[in-house]
Amino acid sequence: MTLESLATEAGLAYSYMGGIERGQRNPSLDVAERIAEVLGSDPATLFCQPPKSK
Repeated sequence: MTLESLATEAGLAYSYMGGIERGQRNPSLDVAERIAEVLGSDPATLFCQPPKSK
């Protein structure tokens, strides 16, 4: 899935999604829920730190 298609399916602006991806914007809970729904995930997983590689 591209960032553009994710933004479109979540009803968000592409530039807003890009800001979230770059860490320049923080999504509200509502936005996180919309993104997670499109991804078929739980909103909490969007805020978890990825595991550190060895």
